[in-house]
Amino acid sequence: MRSERGYTLFEVLIVVALIGIVSAISVPVFLESNARSNLWTGAEQFGAAVRSARLKAISQNINYRVVFNCPAANELRVLALQNDAAIDNPADFATRCGQTFDGDSGIIELPTGVAFDAGDATALEVTGRGVFSSIGGAIPLTVPVTHGVATRTLTISGTGQITFTDVD
Repeated sequence: MRSERGYTLFEVLIVVALIGIVSAISVPVFLESNARSNLWTGAEQFGAAVRSARLKAISQNINYRVVFNCPAANELRVLALQNDAAIDNPADFATRCGQTFDGDSGIIELPTGVAFDAGDATALEVTGRGVFSSIGGAIPLTVPVTHGVATRTLTISGTGQITFTDVD
C-alpha cells in the first residue's frame, strides 16, 4: 500500500481559488464599511463641536462661535468671544482662527475624505442663553457631510437641537 503525503497541485489550486473568491467579496465590503464609519465619525464630530459650544456658552454665560473652515478647509474651531471688536470681527475669521484665547477649542479635523458644506454660512454663534444664529446663513442651518457619494445631513435649530439624517 502506498502512503499519501502532502497535497496534489489540483487541491492547492482549489484552496487558492476559494481564498481569492472570498477576498474579492470581502474587500469591497470592508472598504465601504470603513468609508461609512469615517462619514459617521465626521458628522458626529461636527455635531459635538456645536453641542460643546452651546454647553460652554450657557455654563460661562458668554458667546461662542463655531467657525467653519477654520483655519483650513474641512476644519472647525469653537472660539470664545472676548467682547472685543478687534478680536471678534466676523470678517476677520482667518486671523482669529490662527490665535488661541482662553476658552477656545483646538482644531477639529474631520477624518480623511470627509467634507462638509455649510453653504453661505461662515460660522454659528451661540449666546450665553443657548440661542444660535448663523453668520452668513439662516437658521435652521442644514450642513451636508459627505464622503465620496455618501451623505449624512445635520440640521441645527435656533435652540441648538441637532438632527441627523441617515446615510444616503
